[in-house]
Amino acid sequence: MTIGGDLRAARERAGVSLDDLAEQIGLSKGHLSRVERGVRPVTPSLIRSYELALGVTVAATAPGGDVGTVDDVKRRALLGSIAAASVGTAAAEPLARIFDAEATPPNRVALADVEAVEHATALYMSMDLARHGAMAAAMARGALEWATGLLRGHMDDRTRQRLCSATGLLADRLGWATFDAGAEPRALNLLTFALDSAARGPDRDLRAHIMLDLSSVLAHMGHPADGVEVLRMALGDERISSAEQANLHAVAARHCAAAGDIEGGLRHVERAEAALERDVGAIAPEWARSITYSPGHHDSALGLALFALGEDDRARERLNAALARLDPGRTRTGLRCLIRLAALDLRAGERAEAERRARRAAAVAAEVRSTRVAGDLAMLAEQAERYGMRDLAAELTSAAAR
Repeated sequence: MTIGGDLRAARERAGVSLDDLAEQIGLSKGHLSRVERGVRPVTPSLIRSYELALGVTVAATAPGGDVGTVDDVKRRALLGSIAAASVGTAAAEPLARIFDAEATPPNRVALADVEAVEHATALYMSMDLARHGAMAAAMARGALEWATGLLRGHMDDRTRQRLCSATGLLADRLGWATFDAGAEPRALNLLTFALDSAARGPDRDLRAHIMLDLSSVLAHMGHPADGVEVLRMALGDERISSAEQANLHAVAARHCAAAGDIEGGLRHVERAEAALERDVGAIAPEWARSITYSPGHHDSALGLALFALGEDDRARERLNAALARLDPGRTRTGLRCLIRLAALDLRAGERAEAERRARRAAAVAAEVRSTRVAGDLAMLAEQAERYGMRDLAAELTSAAAR
């Protein structure tokens, strides 16, 4: 007897008509009739549908004549699929079907679960700080969904606070990458979610840093005064470290420049430098050692601010110091400093050095997805055009558009 015949025999023994069975399993009567007559192939999923509808285990005969249960049929089908896959001829199973049984975060959350989120965030940060990538962002989205699922579980207060900080940091890094990929409204939503999560945890520097990121998105969208206001709110928390205060003031100075408030910007530069002088090098969390406390970070932040404020000599000093100290993994930050140094070279009449730096920046930027870097290259192209270097301007415009 064929497999189809086995199915027909099981249906008839159960006293179920072909019409009723077709309605139960959602297939047409004609299709089932052809299956039972051996005209259409029988799949393990169809055998399973018969079993569920009839309430029996179907003894099926394989094409070679062997008799066994549906599990035997499934096993033989699996072995056949493996054999086909081994030579690259298997029919691809849709991932949506493979993943139809999604993993569920535990209801009882332990410290090890929080540490897993922290490790995932550290991995994502290391990838993203070097250069933004869609693959890294996809990893972060999956980790963030898992982390928010954990927040619905049961845990003690200390574990919850630590999880809130870990979730806030992960959402912040993903929000920042989303912003740098050119999706500002979505980035604002992610960063606001990150801020809400971090505010429920004990890390005050993290809360302030997320507000810094929010302010930068607002300024980029054409609202620098709003960006300054967000930073003022952040600076109202006296518990944040001097290093993070310096960071906030440096970015506020850049926003002031964009808003046309040069005097206000210079005051923020002074406050940033004063905060750095009183910094005592407190023990910083891992994320801050990778960003705020990393070598060259404050030089880069102040260099960008001084450049925007028109303080060319002071900007050059800070930008050179940043490039000398920045970790090679800080690709985008290094590029932003290098591009501004090229612009300063143009202003100083050092055309050969400007061209060397500009071409180096364009070459590195070709492998980086960043709307900020693209905007910086466009700015440098305008400067090159202004100083009569049309070929260089054309190259930089092309690089900015990639």
